[in-house]
Amino acid sequence: SARERATPTAAHVFHVLNARIALPTSIPRASTVYGWPALRRDLIKEGGLTEKQLGAVFTCGAWSVQGGRFAAGLIRDALGTKRTACGCLLCVLLGAVLVATVASDNFAGLALGMLFLGLGSGAQLCIQPVTGLFPENASTAMATLSGAFQISGLVFLVCSGIARAGADRLGAYLAFAACVCVLLALSWVYLPYGFKFTNDDEDEREKDESKAASERTVGRDEEAGVTRGVTEDRDEEAHVSDAAVVLKEAASDGKEGEGDDGKDASSAVAVAPHKPPPPLSHLTRRGQLLSDEYVALLVWFSVCVTPAQYYVLSIGWQLERKGDDAGDYTRAFVVLYAASAALAPIGGALADKHGVGFAQGLATALTGSSFVVLLSDSLPAQIAGMTLYSVGRLFVFALFFSNIGRRFGFAHYGTLVGFGMLTSAVLSMLQYPMFTLAIDESVDWVNASCAVAIAGCLPYTAWLSRRERGEKRGLAGKTANEEAQRF
Repeated sequence: SARERATPTAAHVFHVLNARIALPTSIPRASTVYGWPALRRDLIKEGGLTEKQLGAVFTCGAWSVQGGRFAAGLIRDALGTKRTACGCLLCVLLGAVLVATVASDNFAGLALGMLFLGLGSGAQLCIQPVTGLFPENASTAMATLSGAFQISGLVFLVCSGIARAGADRLGAYLAFAACVCVLLALSWVYLPYGFKFTNDDEDEREKDESKAASERTVGRDEEAGVTRGVTEDRDEEAHVSDAAVVLKEAASDGKEGEGDDGKDASSAVAVAPHKPPPPLSHLTRRGQLLSDEYVALLVWFSVCVTPAQYYVLSIGWQLERKGDDAGDYTRAFVVLYAASAALAPIGGALADKHGVGFAQGLATALTGSSFVVLLSDSLPAQIAGMTLYSVGRLFVFALFFSNIGRRFGFAHYGTLVGFGMLTSAVLSMLQYPMFTLAIDESVDWVNASCAVAIAGCLPYTAWLSRRERGEKRGLAGKTANEEAQRF
């Protein structure tokens, strides 16, 4: 019955626990480096490196965040989730120890520390398959996961506060390293060895129990005089698709009489339409990589990510130029960056309801607008700009992952995501020349160029949204025809 199907089984409980455990054990590894403005101010106070050298230190970390996911994806495919995720945590541990112990004038040591911290982001690819537990709200689940990763931007701000309280940089970051050790142990215990966040043994046991229960039901039906033909029809109906919903309660209510409309209530069986596969899932891996949609998505993502990386690299310096001598607005940026995670489900819900094209257009507009605000010298206005940036950046990453799952499927997901990350990592290296150009020439010119480049991606999002609407209308027409033929 419907009530029996709603009862949580051991496998379902295992899935939920896996989802809840994967999230907190992976948060501190992903975008820690994007809390850079807080660490930058601490290093400036200690002295030893120039602004450009500090920019190069951050660039090492930002590059490894992007490129590291490609390597982590390959390693995960070979070694599984548990080993890869724990390897990423070991990188975070090493990076935290380096940032804690090296001197403020040790460029190589700080750069390596940021590099290892960035490699921890590879865990994101390991954890993302957990969204497969929520197929009806895949975009919302993916966006929520991206939001959780963005919270890790608070790590540097918290460590900075601990250091100012008297622990110094050494004590603050060694405390962070101790937390990473705890999470490493939790990840080793709870994360799956393989590639799925499901317990295959529990799944098989659930199937056996379901089969036994079905056989007992058939026996009772036969004793009650139900014909074998009716039983077989019900069995076939129950296997129409995983999305089918059979209103058996209405049928059982009609065994003793007729429904309110005078018809036999046993005929009141509603079957939900089968969810169609992703529109490009039929293509081969090469076909997906060379498709117009993937190439366009890759361009959109890379063009949005490069200015987004430059924003984090330069925001502390730009705010100080506008009068933020005390660093209050710099700290506000880190808080806003992490707090925007609360809005992650909204972006996913918009994609689920209106399509990824519409949601990507919103993300593009938000990110581009933040660079327009940077053209103002008003510090209070930067609060709005930093909010636009934080939400826009969150949506850009979440929708990149969501687009691939919704439009291409998961057969070649690792390849498509990994290649996109690698491409954006290479292109985002432009962030450092952009930063030096802003210092030596004109920061306003660089900011305006970023806004224009991002705005140039809006036609792509409109094209994708129009294609999705066309597919939706075609599916609705096909469903209507099938319903008409059935009746």
